[in-house]
This record gives sequence, C-alpha cells and structure tokens, in this order.
Amino acid sequence: MERFAQLAAETLRSVLPLPQTLQVTDLEIPHDPQLGDFAFPCFKLAKQLRKSPPQIAQEIAQEIAQKLPRDEIGETLQVSAVGPYVNFTVPPRVALKSLLKDILSPDTSYGRLSPGSRGTWALEFSSPNVAKPLNIYHLRTTALGAALDRIGRFRGYTVVTLNHLGDWGKQYGMLTVAFRLFGKDQDSVLTMKDLVEMYVKINAMAETDPQIEIEAKQSFLKLEQGDPKITALWKKCVILSIQEFNRQYLRLGVHFDHFWGESFYKDQLAPLLQSLKEKNILIESEGAWIVPVQDEDDKELPPCILQKGDGATIYATRDVAAAIYRYEQFHFDRMTYIVGAEQRLHFKQVFAVLKKMGFAWASHCEHVPTGLYRFKDAKMSTRKGNFVTLEEVLELAKERAITLMTQRQKAAASSPQSPSGGPSSESSDAEQALIAEAVAVGAVVFHDLHTDPVRDVEFDIDRIVNFEGETGPYLQYAHTRCLSILRKAQETQQWTGPVTYNESAVSLLQAPEELNLVKTLGQFPLHLERTLTFAKASQLAHYLLDVTRIFGSFYRECQVLGNPPELTHARLMLVEATRRILGTGLNLLGIPLPERM
Repeated sequence: MERFAQLAAETLRSVLPLPQTLQVTDLEIPHDPQLGDFAFPCFKLAKQLRKSPPQIAQEIAQEIAQKLPRDEIGETLQVSAVGPYVNFTVPPRVALKSLLKDILSPDTSYGRLSPGSRGTWALEFSSPNVAKPLNIYHLRTTALGAALDRIGRFRGYTVVTLNHLGDWGKQYGMLTVAFRLFGKDQDSVLTMKDLVEMYVKINAMAETDPQIEIEAKQSFLKLEQGDPKITALWKKCVILSIQEFNRQYLRLGVHFDHFWGESFYKDQLAPLLQSLKEKNILIESEGAWIVPVQDEDDKELPPCILQKGDGATIYATRDVAAAIYRYEQFHFDRMTYIVGAEQRLHFKQVFAVLKKMGFAWASHCEHVPTGLYRFKDAKMSTRKGNFVTLEEVLELAKERAITLMTQRQKAAASSPQSPSGGPSSESSDAEQALIAEAVAVGAVVFHDLHTDPVRDVEFDIDRIVNFEGETGPYLQYAHTRCLSILRKAQETQQWTGPVTYNESAVSLLQAPEELNLVKTLGQFPLHLERTLTFAKASQLAHYLLDVTRIFGSFYRECQVLGNPPELTHARLMLVEATRRILGTGLNLLGIPLPERM
C-alpha cells in the first residue's frame, strides 16, 4: 500500500491550490475501510482558502478527476470526497494481486528499504546510572530506542546506537565517601546489590550529616582532577555495572554500538569552555559560567549553566560536548535523545547552546520524552531505596506466564476441540521455561511500547501478562496460530511445501474479510514510516493489534482448511502473509516469537 499512498500524495501535490510539503505520513487511514484506504484532511487549508473543509475536499476531488486520465484513476486509485476528507481507494483486484505478490515474494522482506539509503540516525537511549541496577523505568527508553533502532535499519537508515551512561557526577563522590565509611576499597569483592545498598545507606546518612555532602562534592572534584585512588574506585563501579547491564540487555535483545558515558567526554570539557569564553557565549554570573539561551520561538529560557562556582562541570556541559563529538564522528542527519520527560528544559537549553554556537545541525537534534512507571502512584527513587528492578518485573511476568500456560494446558486436555498451537502436556520443563521467558519478555516490552511514550504507565501484572486484550501474548499467540494452521495443512497433506504466490488462486478471494485482511497487511510499510516519523513504536504496536483483530475475523468467517485445493491454497496465502507481517513486526519491536504457547 505504500506505493499507492505515494501515488495519492503525488496526485494531491499536483492539484492543491497552495504550495504544500505533503508527505505520505500526512495521509490518514480511515477507521472504516468502506470510506477508503487513505484520507487527506482538508481542515488546515480552510484558513488559507477561506472555504469550508467539505467544500475544499469536493473541489480537490473534482480537479483530480478532471486532471488525470480516468483509466489511470480506475486502474490505480478511486478518488472521492466524504465530508472534509479527500478519500482514495485501491480497487480490490489491484490490491489483492499486487499486495499478496509483494508480501509473499521469496526474494525480499516486505517493507524493507536498501541499507544506508536514507542517511545516518544517531539514537541515544537507556542511559542508566552506574552503580544502580536497571530499574523498570529504564525500560521506557530502552524498549523504545531498541525498537526504533531495528525499524530504522529495516527502513534504510544507518543507525548508530549510543548508551550515554551516567558515570560521572556527585553521586560518585557519595560512593567514595561510602567506600571509606563502610571499610571497602578497590580490592573488595562487591556485587551490584552491594553498591546499591551502600549508595542508599550513604544518602540516608547525608540527610542528617551535612558533612557527607560536602565531602562528596570534594571527592568528585578530585575525581575530575584525576586522583588515582578515587579513579580506581570509580572504574570498579563502572566495570561491575556494565557487566550487569549487559546481562539484562541480552535478555531483552538490545544492542548498543557504543557505551560512551559522561566520563568519555571529560577531556573535551576544558577546551569547550575556553572556546565558549573566547567567543563571549559563556559569561560569568555569581561565580558560575552560563549561556543565556532562547527556545525555538525566541522566548527566554533559564540560562544554561555549564560550570559551577566551584569549578565543577554538570551534565549539560557533557551533553554539549557529546553532541559536538558525535556530529564530528558520524555527521548524523538525525540525532534523537530518548530520555525522561522531566529533562525537557535541559534539552531545550542544550540545543539552544548548540544553535548559539553556530551549528546548523542543531536543528537535527530532537528529544523524545518518556513518561514514568508508577506503582500505586509512587514515583520510584533509587536514592531512597524505593525502586523495582527490571529483573524483578521480568521474573514476576515469567511466573504469571507459567501459571496461565498451565491453566491453558489443563483446559486443552479436557477439551480436544480447543485451538491448537500450545505446548503439549509432554513438553519438557526446559521447553516450558523457554516459552515462559519469551511470553514474559514479550508481555512487558509490548505493554511499554503500545503506550504513547510520553504517557505514564501504570503497572498491573495481571493485565500485562494476558492472552486476551491488547497484550504482547495476544499477538504472540496469533503468530503461533498461523504457524499451527500451516503445520496442520502439511500434516493433513492439504498442502505440501512452502506457501507461495499463485495468481489464479487469488481470484478465489472474494469475501470482504479476505480483502480487508490483505489491505491491512499491505499497510505495514506505512506504519513503519509513521513510527519513524513520530518516533513512537505505539504506531506499529497498534497496527499489529489491528492485523491480529482482522485476521481473527477472517479466521472465523473463512474456513481455511478442508476446501477444494485451490481455495485452500488461496486462504493459506493469507495465513502465510499474516504470519510474515506479524513475525516481522514483532521482531522489530523486540517481541520474541515462540513456535508454540
């Protein structure tokens, strides 16, 4: 459907009364397929043209009909005006033959663009703090960043993934004090749990002993100056932390090209500050050094502090240095920071500093804000020890998955008519554990991704790990159902070998559920593009839910097996096409694909 959408956009650009930078992503997809496959809303033209949106839609539709040859419209797109929308419909026969042939092609992956065909995209995400475990709220940036990475590569970007570790700052001064007070040194055998307990305990002590805060600031300043003893303790914390992070990233299937923490840029800070001072961009204010900045609308923002009165830098300094270094290394066309919504002002300030320095590429930088995970409306805080680790959540989800799978097995054993696709009662414990792990990861990751990233997420394990509703297991089960149907076709010898495209069989697909499914499957590339444009994996997640719902309707209304051979083949083509789209889409989101559930 992508090329049909491009044709619709080109057609609109040729007739719109005013210059427009119309893109495919400006087209909407009607909720009711009877209205068409694509729709162009005319609301934004009303003010310019001083006409009502319905009148504009009528005039545009009429002009398209007059300007383009009728046979061309009839063969590719049918155009109409419905209220304030110009609607485009792909004729059923054109859609069936074209889309199924493309989706079932043995040579290409449907929706994939050539590698390196559309520039370089630098993605910063996850960014945990050293000496603290990955908490559930890290999933908000980690899952989204990893999904955009996979989808970006799939759609032709050269993607560079960056984990900007929080490995610099006063907190390491606090840990230095903790090492001293608790009798630990660089030779002590420690775990991540030990580091967390030390950090929580020292912060609690600091609330009643102001001297600890003072010593921590002094210790961090010494770390910046290269004190060998403090540096050795810091390195111990970093190495231990990265090892623990990688264990969790492997579980989630997350990859990073570079682990460049804040400390990576420390040698670039003094030259940066000196350059800013020489250019009179950095000015002194009450002992600190600041940059006065404005937002994109030239409204004054709070000044961006780059050096405090005691000479220490802050993370804004390191973010400015990091952006400059990354552009010098990668010459990115797009740089995306996936970071919590509470950092909105910070990134406005950083981007404004870069713009003030004269970097044209500053306009290619964007901040994608993420909301929080909430447990009983309480924001988690590592400092107070009130946090939930990602590992704890995954293990809880795994336990819930095992419980549900056991219940389904018992129900299947007592009802031979229940849908196939689940593990048999003879399944080994090892197989069950692997399936439960896949379901748990799929459930937790999908729950995060199908929510708009800026919204907060309420955690409810019973709702997250569920085979019904808008959940990861629901989609995983739909994929296993497709596999089950294809296996059964082989086992009963109703079809042998791979399911391939057959043009004569396509003519037998005439039910509205069949056509609706094919057109929905064909929208896959469009939703991938919308996901990248808006940097929201929820675009793809909700599309896959639509695919599953529409496939369910097809499965209920159109018997797949037990038909004459050619009709069986035709409907097996739809099952295989659905399997491919679901499988590719779930893989891109980072959802594992168990063969049985």
